[in-house]
Amino acid sequence: MLIGYSGSMTIYEFINSFRDSNESPHPEIRSKTTVEALTKLKEMKDEIGEDIFTSADELSIFTLITGSEVTGANFLFIRYFYLIHLPRFKGSALPGKREGVSGSIVIPNNIAISKYVSEERRNAALEFLKFVVSKDSQREYIAKNNLISAIPELYDEEEVCNVTECDLIKDAYPFSVMSNDLNKFCDDSYHEKYRDNILDYMYHDEPLDKVLKIIENITKIFVFSIKTEDSSIGLVIFIIILTISAIMILSLVFAFNKNFENRFQFLSKDSWVITILGSIVLMASILTLYGQVTNTKCHLKIMIVNIGFVLSICPSLYKLATNFPESNRVSMWIERNKYIFILIVMTLTVMVNALLFVSPYSFQELASPDGIHYRKCRMNKTIGNVIYYLIQCYDAFIIVISLLLIFMEWSLEETNLDVKYLATALFMDVLSLILLNILDRIRFDDYIVYNVLLSITIIVFSIFNYLFIYLVRVIPVFGYNAEYEDSRKILGKVSSTGISDSKKYFMVGGASSANNASIKNSMVTSSSRSTGGSSSKVGNISRKIMDYHNQTSKS
Repeated sequence: MLIGYSGSMTIYEFINSFRDSNESPHPEIRSKTTVEALTKLKEMKDEIGEDIFTSADELSIFTLITGSEVTGANFLFIRYFYLIHLPRFKGSALPGKREGVSGSIVIPNNIAISKYVSEERRNAALEFLKFVVSKDSQREYIAKNNLISAIPELYDEEEVCNVTECDLIKDAYPFSVMSNDLNKFCDDSYHEKYRDNILDYMYHDEPLDKVLKIIENITKIFVFSIKTEDSSIGLVIFIIILTISAIMILSLVFAFNKNFENRFQFLSKDSWVITILGSIVLMASILTLYGQVTNTKCHLKIMIVNIGFVLSICPSLYKLATNFPESNRVSMWIERNKYIFILIVMTLTVMVNALLFVSPYSFQELASPDGIHYRKCRMNKTIGNVIYYLIQCYDAFIIVISLLLIFMEWSLEETNLDVKYLATALFMDVLSLILLNILDRIRFDDYIVYNVLLSITIIVFSIFNYLFIYLVRVIPVFGYNAEYEDSRKILGKVSSTGISDSKKYFMVGGASSANNASIKNSMVTSSSRSTGGSSSKVGNISRKIMDYHNQTSKS
């Protein structure tokens, strides 16, 4: 009579016995070796009969140990854990597909010292641990009592081999089957799912590929990747990022083309390069979603998003600051020190975002109904959440300052369309930042859905900045009329006289040329006045801004 044992350990051992050598690791669940082993196991079941999967009778184990004759308990061989048995039975390593390769499994016992005990007890426990793992103790209390010691040299000693089967221990090459996260997969629920799915293949003819995929889903932490073995969407998103980035870079030719120079006078050529670079950096933050989730990637995702966002609007912020209607020391200093201004803003951005590194992220593990596990970043520490909201306030500050400057310059003919484009971009930025925060707090069971939605939001965020700050000048959204083009040509001529573009405001349209000249001269004179130092009043600035807005609306 053949008595088998149908637990999951049997399946692990059988798959392990198909390795190329004893030094080979346990085969991956969807590997060719696993498929070959399970196919052979089912073939054996079909040829020998279903009894091969009948659980071993406990009476048989009792007979093995005691030698008692119990009806129905006689057996030819039995697969079981190694233990003390009668001399009439011979123990041997489980055979493998290749000669000399064993499929045996070891289930180890671990010893540890609690870190919460006093130093005195910790030292006492350490002394006991040294005694337990010493070769003398292992020889006397482990090896000589038919238990397997972790010191292989003991099984070369004649004293040990006289009382135990040394050849069996040396031939078995036992291994620990669980290489997965023991905190998650050491309980019986995993082993039950593993066994039940394999038995579905054995008895119910479920496709082996499907069964192995289900088992893999139980143990695998899925990641967003350019590899297509699980999903091709990661590769598609990556290609989209490269394509859009290439388009953004190539489109810089318009800023350097003389046929479009009137449309790109709002910023200098190097500022357009910085603006587009910011949009590309913003989109590059998606790369932190790829691969295993780590603490560094969690921090970098937020930092790169914010750096890219601020970098894309920083040149425009510089221009708005230099166009401030009332001459003042701040705007004049900013105008003379463009790169220092941009460097200060970007350094402050990096420093504010770098504060988040003082608080490490934890990982929230989520699973879909079909057992697909994935991880996402989660900040559980109070200090980390405070810094995170500080970063959001910093972004809001940049946006509010930009919108205030836009309001002050809304009716200036020189930058009329420019500020409208920028205002539209900032409005879309606000929506994008809000959506990113919402997505990060919603629970998604599907890792593909979560990563795709984040990626799309960031891509749209980047494209809106690129579209409404740069590309609309090539493909106008609000339209370019003849008067706007004429004003740009006039600006180009006047700027050659050496007068600062940031302080020239022109009224083009219904007013006569004499009036235009009068307005132009008055504005140039106003901008050229000595600031009188710091004695200018805020109310005086506001009055002049509103007066100028009224002048513009009347024209």
